[in-house]
Amino acid sequence: MVYEKFLKTITTSLQEKLKSSYQLTVHQIPKNNGKILDGISMQRIGEQMAPTVYLNSYYESFENQDMTLAQILDDILLLLDCNPAPTAIHADQIADFSFAKDKIMFKVIHAASNKALLADLPHLPMLDLAIIFYLFLERNESGQMTALIHHEHKKLWNVSEKELMKLALTNTPAAFPANIKSMMDVMKEIAKEQLGDDYNEEIMNIFLKGEEAPAPLYVLSNQTGLNGAGCILYPDVIKDFADFLGRDLIILPSSIHEVLITPDNAEITYENFAEMVTTINKNEVPPEDQLSNQVYLYRRDNERLQIVSHSVNLVG
Repeated sequence: MVYEKFLKTITTSLQEKLKSSYQLTVHQIPKNNGKILDGISMQRIGEQMAPTVYLNSYYESFENQDMTLAQILDDILLLLDCNPAPTAIHADQIADFSFAKDKIMFKVIHAASNKALLADLPHLPMLDLAIIFYLFLERNESGQMTALIHHEHKKLWNVSEKELMKLALTNTPAAFPANIKSMMDVMKEIAKEQLGDDYNEEIMNIFLKGEEAPAPLYVLSNQTGLNGAGCILYPDVIKDFADFLGRDLIILPSSIHEVLITPDNAEITYENFAEMVTTINKNEVPPEDQLSNQVYLYRRDNERLQIVSHSVNLVG
Protein backbone atom coordinates (compact mmCIF):
# COMPACT_ATOMS: atom_id res chain seq x y z
CA MET A 1 0.00 0.00 0.00
CA VAL A 2 1.41 3.39 -1.00
CA TYR A 3 1.88 5.92 1.80
CA GLU A 4 -0.84 8.35 0.66
CA LYS A 5 -3.43 5.54 0.58
CA PHE A 6 -2.28 4.42 4.04
CA LEU A 7 -2.87 7.92 5.44
CA LYS A 8 -6.33 8.10 3.88
CA THR A 9 -7.27 4.59 5.07
CA ILE A 10 -6.21 5.30 8.65
CA THR A 11 -8.04 8.64 8.71
CA THR A 12 -11.25 7.23 7.24
CA SER A 13 -11.23 4.19 9.53
CA LEU A 14 -10.60 6.29 12.65
CA GLN A 15 -13.39 8.70 11.71
CA GLU A 16 -15.78 5.76 11.34
CA LYS A 17 -14.89 4.49 14.81
CA LEU A 18 -14.96 7.90 16.51
CA LYS A 19 -18.08 8.97 14.58
CA SER A 20 -19.10 12.61 14.77
CA SER A 21 -17.67 13.23 18.24
CA TYR A 22 -14.21 13.99 16.83
CA GLN A 23 -12.85 16.04 13.97
CA LEU A 24 -9.73 14.52 12.39
CA THR A 25 -7.08 16.44 10.51
CA VAL A 26 -3.87 15.14 8.90
CA HIS A 27 -1.15 17.76 8.56
CA GLN A 28 2.60 17.95 8.06
CA ILE A 29 4.60 19.03 11.09
CA PRO A 30 8.20 20.32 10.72
CA LYS A 31 10.55 18.77 13.26
CA ASN A 32 14.23 19.13 14.08
CA ASN A 33 16.83 19.07 11.28
CA GLY A 34 14.31 19.47 8.46
CA LYS A 35 12.40 16.29 9.31
CA ILE A 36 8.73 16.49 8.27
CA LEU A 37 6.27 14.17 10.00
CA ASP A 38 2.61 13.48 9.21
CA GLY A 39 0.43 13.85 12.27
CA ILE A 40 -3.26 13.12 12.71
CA SER A 41 -4.94 15.52 15.13
CA MET A 42 -8.05 14.21 16.89
CA GLN A 43 -10.10 17.08 18.25
CA ARG A 44 -13.14 16.30 20.33
CA ILE A 45 -16.03 18.53 19.32
CA GLY A 46 -16.33 21.42 21.76
CA GLU A 47 -12.70 21.24 22.95
CA GLN A 48 -9.82 23.47 21.85
CA MET A 49 -6.91 21.08 22.38
CA ALA A 50 -6.30 18.21 19.96
CA PRO A 51 -3.85 15.36 20.66
CA THR A 52 -1.69 14.48 17.67
CA VAL A 53 -0.35 11.04 16.73
CA TYR A 54 2.47 10.75 14.20
CA LEU A 55 1.78 8.19 11.48
CA ASN A 56 5.19 7.75 9.80
CA SER A 57 6.43 5.07 12.19
CA TYR A 58 3.11 3.22 11.94
CA TYR A 59 3.53 3.04 8.17
CA GLU A 60 7.00 1.57 8.61
CA SER A 61 5.56 -1.04 10.97
CA PHE A 62 2.82 -1.81 8.46
CA GLU A 63 5.26 -2.12 5.56
CA ASN A 64 7.52 -4.41 7.61
CA GLN A 65 4.47 -6.50 8.53
CA ASP A 66 5.05 -5.85 12.22
CA MET A 67 1.52 -4.45 12.61
CA THR A 68 -1.73 -4.85 10.69
CA LEU A 69 -4.05 -1.97 9.92
CA ALA A 70 -6.42 -3.21 12.63
CA GLN A 71 -3.61 -3.27 15.20
CA ILE A 72 -2.53 0.25 14.24
CA LEU A 73 -6.09 1.55 14.63
CA ASP A 74 -6.43 -0.17 18.01
CA ASP A 75 -3.11 1.30 19.14
CA ILE A 76 -4.07 4.85 18.16
CA LEU A 77 -7.47 4.53 19.84
CA LEU A 78 -5.79 3.16 22.97
CA LEU A 79 -3.45 6.16 23.04
CA LEU A 80 -6.44 8.47 22.71
CA ASP A 81 -8.35 6.66 25.45
CA CYS A 82 -5.47 6.33 27.94
CA ASN A 83 -4.10 9.85 27.66
CA PRO A 84 -6.12 12.34 29.66
CA ALA A 85 -7.20 15.44 27.79
CA PRO A 86 -4.96 18.42 28.58
CA THR A 87 -6.34 21.32 30.52
CA ALA A 88 -8.05 23.71 28.15
CA ILE A 89 -5.73 26.61 27.31
CA HIS A 90 -7.24 29.45 25.33
CA ALA A 91 -5.49 31.66 22.80
CA ASP A 92 -6.20 34.76 24.88
CA GLN A 93 -4.28 33.20 27.80
CA ILE A 94 -1.17 32.68 25.66
CA ALA A 95 -1.51 36.24 24.40
CA ASP A 96 -1.29 37.42 28.02
CA PHE A 97 2.42 37.75 28.83
CA SER A 98 1.72 37.53 32.58
CA PHE A 99 0.36 34.01 31.92
CA ALA A 100 3.15 33.00 29.53
CA LYS A 101 6.29 34.40 31.15
CA ASP A 102 6.70 31.68 33.79
CA LYS A 103 6.25 28.98 31.12
CA ILE A 104 8.97 30.15 28.74
CA MET A 105 11.71 27.52 28.34
CA PHE A 106 14.62 26.98 25.96
CA LYS A 107 16.24 24.11 24.08
CA VAL A 108 19.10 23.84 21.58
CA ILE A 109 19.09 22.62 17.98
CA HIS A 110 21.61 22.64 15.12
CA ALA A 111 21.51 26.01 13.37
CA ALA A 112 22.60 25.26 9.79
CA SER A 113 20.32 22.21 9.53
CA ASN A 114 17.26 24.20 10.65
CA LYS A 115 17.37 27.39 8.58
CA ALA A 116 13.77 27.05 7.40
CA LEU A 117 12.47 26.42 10.91
CA LEU A 118 14.55 29.20 12.46
CA ALA A 119 13.24 31.75 9.96
CA ASP A 120 9.95 31.71 11.87
CA LEU A 121 11.38 31.46 15.39
CA PRO A 122 13.08 33.99 17.67
CA HIS A 123 16.44 32.45 18.54
CA LEU A 124 19.97 33.14 19.70
CA PRO A 125 23.19 31.70 18.18
CA MET A 126 25.48 29.55 20.31
CA LEU A 127 28.52 28.05 18.53
CA ASP A 128 27.01 26.01 15.65
CA LEU A 129 23.73 25.70 17.55
CA ALA A 130 20.63 27.85 17.97
CA ILE A 131 18.78 28.46 21.22
CA ILE A 132 15.03 28.40 20.61
CA PHE A 133 12.15 29.00 22.98
CA TYR A 134 8.90 27.22 23.79
CA LEU A 135 6.01 27.31 26.22
CA PHE A 136 5.85 24.46 28.71
CA LEU A 137 2.08 24.24 29.20
CA GLU A 138 1.37 21.00 31.03
CA ARG A 139 2.88 17.77 32.31
CA ASN A 140 0.97 14.62 33.28
CA GLU A 141 1.57 10.89 33.46
CA SER A 142 1.28 10.53 29.69
CA GLY A 143 3.77 13.22 28.76
CA GLN A 144 3.98 16.97 28.40
CA MET A 145 2.35 19.63 26.25
CA THR A 146 4.56 22.33 24.74
CA ALA A 147 4.30 24.97 22.01
CA LEU A 148 7.13 26.61 20.10
CA ILE A 149 7.41 30.38 20.47
CA HIS A 150 7.18 32.08 17.06
CA HIS A 151 7.89 35.64 15.96
CA GLU A 152 4.18 36.40 16.28
CA HIS A 153 4.38 35.64 20.02
CA LYS A 154 7.47 37.81 20.44
CA LYS A 155 5.70 40.69 18.69
CA LEU A 156 2.51 40.15 20.68
CA TRP A 157 4.41 40.19 23.99
CA ASN A 158 6.75 43.01 22.86
CA VAL A 159 9.86 41.21 24.12
CA SER A 160 13.34 40.64 22.71
CA GLU A 161 15.33 37.43 22.34
CA LYS A 162 17.51 38.49 25.26
CA GLU A 163 14.43 38.96 27.45
CA LEU A 164 13.14 35.54 26.43
CA MET A 165 16.53 34.03 27.28
CA LYS A 166 16.62 35.71 30.69
CA LEU A 167 13.24 34.21 31.57
CA ALA A 168 14.10 30.81 30.09
CA LEU A 169 17.38 30.62 32.02
CA THR A 170 15.34 30.91 35.21
CA ASN A 171 12.39 28.72 34.23
CA THR A 172 14.09 25.82 32.44
CA PRO A 173 16.51 24.65 35.17
CA ALA A 174 13.68 24.90 37.72
CA ALA A 175 11.30 22.79 35.64
CA PHE A 176 13.94 20.43 34.22
CA PRO A 177 16.87 20.13 36.69
CA ALA A 178 20.22 18.99 35.30
CA ASN A 179 21.51 15.52 36.02
CA ILE A 180 25.08 14.23 35.51
CA LYS A 181 25.69 10.48 35.73
CA SER A 182 28.65 8.30 34.92
CA MET A 183 28.24 6.14 31.83
CA MET A 184 28.63 3.11 34.09
CA ASP A 185 25.64 4.16 36.18
CA VAL A 186 23.60 4.79 33.03
CA MET A 187 24.40 1.31 31.74
CA LYS A 188 23.37 -0.17 35.08
CA GLU A 189 20.05 1.66 34.93
CA ILE A 190 19.40 0.35 31.42
CA ALA A 191 20.29 -3.18 32.52
CA LYS A 192 17.93 -2.95 35.52
CA GLU A 193 15.11 -1.80 33.27
CA GLN A 194 15.73 -4.54 30.73
CA LEU A 195 16.40 -7.43 33.12
CA GLY A 196 13.98 -6.63 35.94
CA ASP A 197 14.15 -9.28 38.66
CA ASP A 198 16.98 -11.04 36.81
CA TYR A 199 19.32 -8.08 37.32
CA ASN A 200 22.44 -8.95 39.34
CA GLU A 201 24.56 -6.04 40.59
CA GLU A 202 27.66 -8.18 41.18
CA ILE A 203 27.62 -9.71 37.70
CA MET A 204 27.01 -6.29 36.17
CA ASN A 205 30.00 -4.81 38.00
CA ILE A 206 32.23 -7.60 36.70
CA PHE A 207 30.96 -7.06 33.15
CA LEU A 208 31.38 -3.28 33.25
CA LYS A 209 34.88 -3.52 34.71
CA GLY A 210 35.95 -5.20 31.50
CA GLU A 211 34.23 -2.51 29.42
CA GLU A 212 35.90 0.52 30.98
CA ALA A 213 36.66 3.32 28.52
CA PRO A 214 40.17 4.78 28.26
CA ALA A 215 38.76 7.97 29.84
CA PRO A 216 35.81 8.38 32.21
CA LEU A 217 32.58 9.28 30.42
CA TYR A 218 29.62 11.13 31.92
CA VAL A 219 26.09 11.81 30.64
CA LEU A 220 24.55 15.25 31.12
CA SER A 221 20.81 15.63 30.62
CA ASN A 222 17.80 16.82 32.55
CA GLN A 223 15.69 14.63 34.81
CA THR A 224 13.13 13.90 32.08
CA GLY A 225 15.74 12.94 29.46
CA LEU A 226 14.00 15.18 26.89
CA ASN A 227 15.85 18.09 25.24
CA GLY A 228 18.52 17.73 27.92
CA ALA A 229 21.41 18.97 25.77
CA GLY A 230 20.36 22.48 26.75
CA CYS A 231 21.75 21.77 30.23
CA ILE A 232 25.17 22.88 28.93
CA LEU A 233 23.78 26.42 29.23
CA TYR A 234 22.44 26.11 32.76
CA PRO A 235 24.26 28.55 35.05
CA ASP A 236 27.44 26.99 36.49
CA VAL A 237 26.56 23.34 35.63
CA ILE A 238 29.54 22.83 33.30
CA LYS A 239 31.79 25.15 35.34
CA ASP A 240 31.09 23.38 38.62
CA PHE A 241 31.66 19.94 37.09
CA ALA A 242 34.95 21.04 35.52
CA ASP A 243 36.05 22.47 38.88
CA PHE A 244 35.00 19.23 40.60
CA LEU A 245 37.17 17.18 38.22
CA GLY A 246 39.88 19.84 38.11
CA ARG A 247 40.09 19.50 34.31
CA ASP A 248 38.98 21.13 31.07
CA LEU A 249 36.07 19.20 29.58
CA ILE A 250 35.40 17.66 26.18
CA ILE A 251 31.68 17.80 25.38
CA LEU A 252 30.28 15.40 22.78
CA PRO A 253 26.81 16.26 21.41
CA SER A 254 25.18 12.86 21.74
CA SER A 255 21.72 14.16 20.74
CA ILE A 256 19.30 17.00 21.45
CA HIS A 257 18.41 15.05 24.59
CA GLU A 258 21.86 14.66 26.16
CA VAL A 259 25.58 15.34 25.84
CA LEU A 260 28.55 13.21 26.86
CA ILE A 261 31.35 14.73 28.93
CA THR A 262 34.91 13.52 29.43
CA PRO A 263 38.01 15.26 30.84
CA ASP A 264 40.28 16.70 28.14
CA ASN A 265 42.71 13.93 27.28
CA ALA A 266 45.84 14.45 25.20
CA GLU A 267 45.83 10.76 24.26
CA ILE A 268 42.70 11.19 22.12
CA THR A 269 42.62 13.97 19.51
CA TYR A 270 39.63 16.23 19.00
CA GLU A 271 39.31 14.91 15.45
CA ASN A 272 39.17 11.34 16.76
CA PHE A 273 36.29 12.39 19.00
CA ALA A 274 34.63 14.19 16.08
CA GLU A 275 34.91 11.12 13.87
CA MET A 276 33.24 9.08 16.61
CA VAL A 277 30.40 11.61 17.01
CA THR A 278 29.79 11.78 13.25
CA THR A 279 29.74 7.99 12.91
CA ILE A 280 27.32 7.57 15.81
CA ASN A 281 25.04 10.29 14.40
CA LYS A 282 25.01 8.59 11.01
CA ASN A 283 24.39 5.06 12.26
CA GLU A 284 22.68 5.29 15.65
CA VAL A 285 20.84 8.59 16.21
CA PRO A 286 17.53 9.32 14.41
CA PRO A 287 17.88 12.37 12.13
CA GLU A 288 15.35 14.37 14.14
CA ASP A 289 17.37 13.82 17.35
CA GLN A 290 20.83 14.76 16.05
CA LEU A 291 22.41 17.87 17.56
CA SER A 292 25.85 18.39 15.97
CA ASN A 293 28.85 16.61 14.47
CA GLN A 294 31.30 18.96 16.19
CA VAL A 295 33.22 18.53 19.44
CA TYR A 296 33.21 21.23 22.10
CA LEU A 297 35.84 22.13 24.68
CA TYR A 298 35.10 23.89 27.97
CA ARG A 299 38.18 25.75 29.16
CA ARG A 300 38.44 26.57 32.85
CA ASP A 301 40.81 29.50 32.32
CA ASN A 302 38.24 31.58 30.43
CA GLU A 303 35.07 29.66 31.41
CA ARG A 304 33.93 29.38 27.81
CA LEU A 305 32.82 26.70 25.35
CA GLN A 306 34.47 26.52 21.93
CA ILE A 307 34.38 24.26 18.88
CA VAL A 308 37.59 22.26 18.50
CA SER A 309 36.79 20.06 15.47
CA HIS A 310 36.18 20.42 11.74
CA SER A 311 33.40 17.91 11.09
CA VAL A 312 30.70 17.76 8.43
CA ASN A 313 28.54 20.84 8.97
CA LEU A 314 25.00 19.55 8.45
CA VAL A 315 23.26 16.88 10.53
CA GLY A 316 20.09 14.89 10.01
